[in-house]
Amino acid sequence: MRPSRRPPIFIQLSLLIIAVLLEITANFFANDESAPLTAGIRGAAGPVLIILLVVLIVGNGLVLWWEAPRSPRPAWRADRSPYPGLSAFTEQDASVFFGREEQVTELVRRLHELGVEGADRFVCVTGASGSGKSSLVHAGVVPRLRGGRWQVLPAVTPAGEPLGGLADLAVTLGAADRASALREVRTRPDGLARQVAAWRARTGHRRGRVLLTLDQLEELVTLSSAAEQAAFLGQVAALLEADRRVWVVATIRVEFLADMLAGSHPELFANPVALGTMRPADLVAVVEQPAQLAGMRFEDGLVDQIVADTATPDALPLLAYLLQELYLAAGPGRVATRQAYQALGGVAGALGRQADVVLAEVRRDSSTDDVLATLLRLVAMDGVEPTRRRVPLRELSAEQRRVIDVFTDARLLTTDVLDSEPRVQVAHEALFRRWAPLRQQVQARAEQLRRRTELERWAADWVHAGRSGDYLLTGDRLALASQWLEAMEPAGQDSPTARALVDASRSRDTAFLHRVSETIGRFALGNVDRFPELAVLLTSAALRECPPTPVARRALMAALAFSHTEAVLTGHTDAVRGVAWSPDGAHVATGSRDGTARIWHADTGTVVRVLRGHSGMVEAVDWSPDARRLATASRDGTVRVWDAATGATIAVLPCGEVTRGGRMVTGRLAPGRVEPGPDGAGVGHHDLAAHCPSGWPRG
Repeated sequence: MRPSRRPPIFIQLSLLIIAVLLEITANFFANDESAPLTAGIRGAAGPVLIILLVVLIVGNGLVLWWEAPRSPRPAWRADRSPYPGLSAFTEQDASVFFGREEQVTELVRRLHELGVEGADRFVCVTGASGSGKSSLVHAGVVPRLRGGRWQVLPAVTPAGEPLGGLADLAVTLGAADRASALREVRTRPDGLARQVAAWRARTGHRRGRVLLTLDQLEELVTLSSAAEQAAFLGQVAALLEADRRVWVVATIRVEFLADMLAGSHPELFANPVALGTMRPADLVAVVEQPAQLAGMRFEDGLVDQIVADTATPDALPLLAYLLQELYLAAGPGRVATRQAYQALGGVAGALGRQADVVLAEVRRDSSTDDVLATLLRLVAMDGVEPTRRRVPLRELSAEQRRVIDVFTDARLLTTDVLDSEPRVQVAHEALFRRWAPLRQQVQARAEQLRRRTELERWAADWVHAGRSGDYLLTGDRLALASQWLEAMEPAGQDSPTARALVDASRSRDTAFLHRVSETIGRFALGNVDRFPELAVLLTSAALRECPPTPVARRALMAALAFSHTEAVLTGHTDAVRGVAWSPDGAHVATGSRDGTARIWHADTGTVVRVLRGHSGMVEAVDWSPDARRLATASRDGTVRVWDAATGATIAVLPCGEVTRGGRMVTGRLAPGRVEPGPDGAGVGHHDLAAHCPSGWPRG
């Protein structure tokens, strides 16, 4: 990708070239004093060069002002806390946002570069969870740009419906209604670009710079399908290509950046801005500067201890929560003491201590398991790391709502409105990463949370497709989804959308099987006189595998009336490969893929003997002429000779050719010998006298 070019550079170079040409011209005419023009040029060269030098200096100042315009820091409102706690800093918190001045300046500089390609005007801010990506953009960058010549559009968060977020933005820009806006971004690749162009025409901002913020893009990976992700990024890319006065700033957790680089628009994420840990001096500013605005001060040495305790990369949200609690405990104009700091549990323990206090309060009316199960509903799992999950309040029971309300009052959860529906989420992912009871539950139920995330992704695809039958589950996916949902229900982790998807899929599957059963029943009724046994088999299978239907029952009754079947022999656990009647007609022998042979009483259909010993499937069986011996051939490469009366093994004959080519053995047992079958693929010639002294009893 080529580096971006800044518009004022052209002006600088032009002025420099003009100055050089003027100097060359002046030197040329200085050597020719005869022409009247020479004196005039020689006299004007000096003042002109001075004027050009002044223009260059002023132009350089304009360049710096253009690249990084300075706007005064907003005044702090005394009715707001100087520390927002676990919530991300918003634009209203810009007055108390400290410690990231260098990163803000760098981002503002990049946003003032002229990007020829659309990807040049897409700035991705990435970092670990809790590094302050959203705060940097909303409280640092946006106020600086809004104070200049920029039009800042409302931020878009993908959540569970990324195209719905773009539709909401379109409504804010003046679209007629959300439904039509959503239809446009779903059906037209340039739907968002058209909405922005229409907004420019209505408001008169035809040439002004516009900033669009995309927050928490990791939700494109954790809560959306690949198709939704591609459609969302496609709309953004089309907007950047269509309007060269639009810039986009996006935030994404660093572990999901690889997913974006492997996705449909990797060019957008090729040059991210990495947000690392804060330096000690920056942390001091984070602690002290907001307190000074609020008139609060810290006991001597306390700030140094707080900064020292904020040593781990993921401690920034814990620090934010601690500072909020210290401020609420001390109040404006007071002193934050070391005693209060230790009572809160320090940086590492403040959040956990508060959560423990809330859990103890809620436990008066609810069990710990019920409380943690409710909080688990706010956790999604895609891959290894857990992420936050927005849950509509209507999906929660009255008991769960009570738990949510208590944790929300303690500033550990937050509520907002998305798509005109109230939703709840954790204030920060640190709650289920650092609070031991919830962290342990997440680890113990990680696989179940992954399954729920996947199932909800399927359900979201179905809902976004207008509940189309093409998106319903069938076969193995339906069976898998049913198993997952049944496992989630006892733990209270199922969701209405997932339940609706599975129920709709089951209904369609049941309707299909109902039609299959009726079709089989009608076929059997029409052919029962010609194929009674086939009709029995088909209708039996239909009644066993499909919902029972009257026509299938009638067909079975008719087939049984026409059938010549006298008995059904059941007992094998796999397909039967060979059947043989005993010469005296008293018994039937069967061999099966389950590795056993069975001897049945021909009159009663009961099992007389179960012959076990083969290690492979039994391919064929045959009787001796006097019905006292039975031979079985197996794919384990042996033929076994059995005593039909006792079931004892008389001989085991190694015959490796039995499994050659997978052919079934069809040999006959002659007195004293095992001979090959008609196709020559028997088991070889064996003299049974070598295995049993009496040989075959001669009839």
